[in-house]
Amino acid sequence: MFNFLNTSILFAAAAALVPLIIHLFSKRKVTVVEFSSVRHLKAMQKRQVRKLKIRQLLLLLLRMLIIFVAVLAFARPTTESGSIGSHASVSAVILFDNSASMNRYVTNGQLFDIAKKRTEQLLDSFEESDQILLIPLVGSENQFLEFQSKAVAQEILENTTIHYEFKTLQSSLSIIKQLFDQTSNLNKELYIVTDFQRTILPDSSILKDVDVSLFFVELPLEDNKNLTVSSVNFGGQLILPGHDFTISTEIHNQGQEQQTDIIASLILDGSRIAQTDFSIDASSDKTIRFIRSVSSTGFHSGYVEISDDKFQLDNRFYFSFKIPNQFNLLIVDGDNTGELIKLALSPSQSIKQYWSVKRATPNELSSVNFWNYDVIFLSGSPKLSDGHLQRLKSFLSQGRSVFITYDGQTDIDFFNKNYSELSGVTFDEPARLDFSKAGYYTFSNYENRHPLFSFYTFKDNKLPEIRFFTLPKMHHSAKSTELMTFTGNRPALIENRYKSGRVLTFTGPLNPQYSDLSAHAFFVPFLSRIAEYLAADLSSYDLTLYSGMPIHRELTDKISINEPITLITPDSTQYDLVPEDNNGTLSLFVEPIDIPGTYTLRYRTKMIDQFSVNLSPLESDLTSSDADQFAKSFGLSAYTLLPVESNLEALLSKLRFGNELWQLFIWLALILLALEMILSKSTKDTSSQ
Repeated sequence: MFNFLNTSILFAAAAALVPLIIHLFSKRKVTVVEFSSVRHLKAMQKRQVRKLKIRQLLLLLLRMLIIFVAVLAFARPTTESGSIGSHASVSAVILFDNSASMNRYVTNGQLFDIAKKRTEQLLDSFEESDQILLIPLVGSENQFLEFQSKAVAQEILENTTIHYEFKTLQSSLSIIKQLFDQTSNLNKELYIVTDFQRTILPDSSILKDVDVSLFFVELPLEDNKNLTVSSVNFGGQLILPGHDFTISTEIHNQGQEQQTDIIASLILDGSRIAQTDFSIDASSDKTIRFIRSVSSTGFHSGYVEISDDKFQLDNRFYFSFKIPNQFNLLIVDGDNTGELIKLALSPSQSIKQYWSVKRATPNELSSVNFWNYDVIFLSGSPKLSDGHLQRLKSFLSQGRSVFITYDGQTDIDFFNKNYSELSGVTFDEPARLDFSKAGYYTFSNYENRHPLFSFYTFKDNKLPEIRFFTLPKMHHSAKSTELMTFTGNRPALIENRYKSGRVLTFTGPLNPQYSDLSAHAFFVPFLSRIAEYLAADLSSYDLTLYSGMPIHRELTDKISINEPITLITPDSTQYDLVPEDNNGTLSLFVEPIDIPGTYTLRYRTKMIDQFSVNLSPLESDLTSSDADQFAKSFGLSAYTLLPVESNLEALLSKLRFGNELWQLFIWLALILLALEMILSKSTKDTSSQ
């Protein structure tokens, strides 16, 4: 049996009856003619008459068959071997990957442009009566999706652009399942136009119960040789004007080959201030460090950039930070070592220029506003009233930091009741006060990769030998982290998170009666580094904001806002935003942002905030899977891969309706015509005899 792609012309098959009609109307009637002699007619053999009539009938049949075969050829007959039904309309969904990874270049041009052209060819294979929906992978969340016409799908494709948000196939496939469940057409087709990026695979086999024909439109992918600037790290430094600071950046080689002569550049506040060349091994990471300084307080921004490759969107990593005019530190002195700490934190006038250190006793806190300070040191774990403890918790909840020290006279019951929740530390026994200085503890180990210690250079990687004559016994929660230990495996410095704040607890007494720490050269840099680390959040900003994320900003500058705030994007587009009052703090909620780069918030002419957005590392990972893995992740076992060099319209026509046979029918008509000519000539010769 055959299918026909042009069924309307089959009505012309009736023309095959024309030779029969002509034959019937042209058949002459027998007339009686009297002859004097009919002996010559009797001589005609009956067999020759019969043969002539048979030839005439064959000619008639051939002429009818020639017309019939010619009509069938123009009707475009096909075999019924197609994988798609041909007698019902099609409901087709085209899921078009417009994520940032499609913005890479291959030998024949930009992959996104190639994908668009292939999708145009795909759309040309549909009839006007088919139901088609083209869904961009990114950017279609707020659209009403329903099956539409071929023309509408072509318009959507034309208007589709690259988006930078990372998104898996999960949500799109959920929508597609609902659409297929609602359609009444028996023929359901799903086309995936993608670069087969591994990270976009769905979480569940969402199409396993859907009767759909799955097609993958192959694109000309090439070996992954992508280099990525995957992160920038300030290492917990406190950035001060005129003081050198280090910017570390991580470069990742996704390829299977070593790459050499790569240039990394540091651009800060619009100027290229440093660059270096490097090599990187296959499938490995490389850390590049730049040491620079800035001359002023306020907002600063920049990016680290590497040499261009075929995927340029991840060759930059943007950052921004703010240096306050002054850092304010409050010391709550509970064991009379507060003055030692104050002297250690302000050893020179150059440091005092940026550090404001205030010392207060617990009894003086009623007149102290915690919100005027960035970091609080609790010297000797002072006994605070319930009201002050509640203020301290609120201080931490807003992202501020606290440092707690232990003293020989510390009330461990009070500590365990009020500070354990904040610090993650619980004391089991207080330090012994009847000690002999003949025996002592010293520092044993430390986390040298932690930002607190990353800028120290200890000889043989060992901490200096400082004597502690007595120590308490304690343990800490599983969520807290040991950063230093004493000999005897006793924790020395513990870090814990309390809500949005950070708490460091030092269990060694600072009082000279119990240790040599305050008299050692290590004391000043140790406390200064703790203060810098705890205040570092005030300098370093926005290293984990990615395209597509909703942005929440709290405006820390004390300004009165009575007009909208202007958001300026990296491409200089401006939006007006209205801040919200969140418990006395002005907050801005920005819709998901797409373009990577640095964003600025201005109130009238003043810059009040700045933040940077980068491409998601998941979008930068160009590692691909194959069609088998994609189909299995959908919950489908069968699929068709449409090769990259194929003519999609012709290939899909063949898949839908089988092989076209019109050429064969044309040849058959020509052969029949040749037979008709030979037989016609033979018949004329016979009849003339």
